[in-house]
Amino acid sequence: MIFEQDPGQILSALLPLYLNGQLLRTLQESIASELASRMSAMSSASDNAKGLKKNLTLEYNRARQAAITQELMEIISGASAL
Repeated sequence: MIFEQDPGQILSALLPLYLNGQLLRTLQESIASELASRMSAMSSASDNAKGLKKNLTLEYNRARQAAITQELMEIISGASAL
């Protein structure tokens, strides 16, 4: 004995499930894309911050070294004036 349903009945039962699955997959892909974009932006921001830190440290050390050199020059010129 074979039981077959009407194709219209099968279609009306499966179509909402199929559309629901497609909509859910689209939303999941959208969220995954947004998160990937955020991760990329944060990675770029971190890299930029590291570069800025390196540049500022270098600038600070140069200024500090210039101040030390200036102070030494003043001490040496004061000692040679005596």
